[in-house]
Amino acid sequence: MKVCYATAAYYLLLLLLASCGKDPISLPSFRELPSPIAEDLSSIAFADSLHGSLTGGVAWENGFVMNTFDGGLTWHTDTMFDWKMEHVCFDSRGQGYACGQNTLLYRPPTEQHWRLFRADYQWLRACHFPDGKRGAVVGGEGYHGGFAHTFGPEQFWETDTIQIFPNEIESVWYSDSTTLHAVGFGWVMRSSDAGRSWERLDITGDFFQSVHFPTPSTGYICGSSGTILKTTDGGQHWHTIRKGGSTGKRLKHFRALWFVTADKGWIVGDSGIFWQTEDGGESWNPVEEAPSDADFTHVFLLGEKGWATAKGGRLFGFEN
Repeated sequence: MKVCYATAAYYLLLLLLASCGKDPISLPSFRELPSPIAEDLSSIAFADSLHGSLTGGVAWENGFVMNTFDGGLTWHTDTMFDWKMEHVCFDSRGQGYACGQNTLLYRPPTEQHWRLFRADYQWLRACHFPDGKRGAVVGGEGYHGGFAHTFGPEQFWETDTIQIFPNEIESVWYSDSTTLHAVGFGWVMRSSDAGRSWERLDITGDFFQSVHFPTPSTGYICGSSGTILKTTDGGQHWHTIRKGGSTGKRLKHFRALWFVTADKGWIVGDSGIFWQTEDGGESWNPVEEAPSDADFTHVFLLGEKGWATAKGGRLFGFEN
């Protein structure tokens, strides 16, 4: 019995160390960039080292897409809306996609301005287009009315597959050409047939905000109550590497994560949460240069450079 207690205590200690992380790390390259706009920023992405875009706004009031052609030194407003824009991404060809309330936009690689892809009259929360052959958009509103649109290379969604869910879906990611992952309010889902059908996994307990796969087999999920999940088998099974909570130290309002390798990644959130891991999430180190009054909303890395958005028009840059 004593051996059992000792073993249990040992694993409890490991869990506590993993969840608490180590000492803060210094990231001298971390810096706040000149604010391009006063409204909340929601997402940022780059097609290459020079060309990028960001989105933001206020729900039901205003929204925008902004472009940079010099690596983020200067930003130019491209399109303004009467509703918030939530997310932006680029595919492997450099074509951009931006979604938000009611609207999905696209920007061809050779052009500087965004075009209307589809007016959908739904709250589009996130999109992922890995290449010119497939894409997915998810959304919902007020914790319910979730959906996922998946479709092929057609310019318009003439042959798209639409799936409806009772809960809001917040993030989506392709881990390979046919495997999709989507997360949201108490839901973690997987599709092995490019979105024609979905399997809901037996995982609940958080409003899952972000899913990201740095490799086809290894992926991560974070939730707004502090949960972090990891898979090493392409999303068939997930295990908890940090358990969130509704109160106390376990409650951390995570908003987004991004991994550059299977082991090295970043997670951001409210009240200055800007953490790094280099051991696959076993331990997390807060970046001491990240201001505690910044409510981070998104993080993105390309090569050695990284960017993070926050509420109040705040934009940050750092090096990997």
